[in-house]
Amino acid sequence: MTGDTVSNLPRQADRRGRGVVVNEVLVTGSSGFVGQHVAAGLAAGGWLVTGVDLVPPAGTVEGVRHVTADAADPRVLAEVAAGRYAAVVHQAAITDTLESDWARLRSVNVDGALALARACARAGARFVYASSHSVYGTVRRRVPVAEHDVYDTALCSGPLNPYARSKLLLDERMADGFGSTLAWAGLRYTNVFGDGELPKGRMACILTQLVRATASGERLTLFADSLTAARDYVPAAVVADAVRRLVEAPEAVESGVYNLGSGHAVTFATVVEWCARFGDGKLDVRLVNNPNAAAYQYWTCADNGRLDAALPDRSRVAPGDIMAEAERLHRGFRLASTAY
Repeated sequence: MTGDTVSNLPRQADRRGRGVVVNEVLVTGSSGFVGQHVAAGLAAGGWLVTGVDLVPPAGTVEGVRHVTADAADPRVLAEVAAGRYAAVVHQAAITDTLESDWARLRSVNVDGALALARACARAGARFVYASSHSVYGTVRRRVPVAEHDVYDTALCSGPLNPYARSKLLLDERMADGFGSTLAWAGLRYTNVFGDGELPKGRMACILTQLVRATASGERLTLFADSLTAARDYVPAAVVADAVRRLVEAPEAVESGVYNLGSGHAVTFATVVEWCARFGDGKLDVRLVNNPNAAAYQYWTCADNGRLDAALPDRSRVAPGDIMAEAERLHRGFRLASTAY
């Protein structure tokens, strides 16, 4: 519902009969790719969702209201602190991995998130936010990494760019600053992909970019040193399901940082093979030099054990699911490209 202000949305009684608790969730960055999926997933689960973003949404979703505002707007923070929301799901951030302005990254990705967390602590609301698997940097042994491995220099280099550094700093500030005063979870996403991702441009998941290029009959461009590189790709629907379950999780679920990926590493060469299959073997592939080799993650794979223990019924990703989802995306892109 575009045009609503922060102060004129009605409070709602909890549909699950918990007493004086609101049944409303605030999703920041709700017009972004992951934010849209998260907001829609919460709405489908019966929550009234207020989405906050500086950009108006591309469409409407039943159960989701939109407020055009900054996530750090004092009016937004005041509504959170006053107890309007049962939970805040913070997706808004600078997500450009090539951003070099540290002051800007810290202001938005760290300070803004902490302001929301403090407001949640005052209200007793749950806080779930987007961290990033980029915090691990170079994974030296090509084995799935657990949350505590980020500080093991034998396994990981740590952040390779200022964006990843900002995400790790937020994780650390959350762990150091809230103790038992807030129920919170930071989710270290791997490479999220799915419908509605293309507006991210060069920041879209490389799997999505390659599948779209294949469907459109365009050349596939890859770094020459990346064919043996491997990434952990996780469908957006799996992310949305985990977020909803964390919002609804019992108090016994421990606050902290959780990896959220598929748990499977897929090489770029394998993705190219899929694209050849989707495109009936007709591919035009160009290999180019990698200008950011020193800051490039050549292998990512999440150890999801901690999240699996916290949410035993959450959606999982089988090895074949990634290719099946990529093929579904290809069909959609193919239909779109032949519709004109």
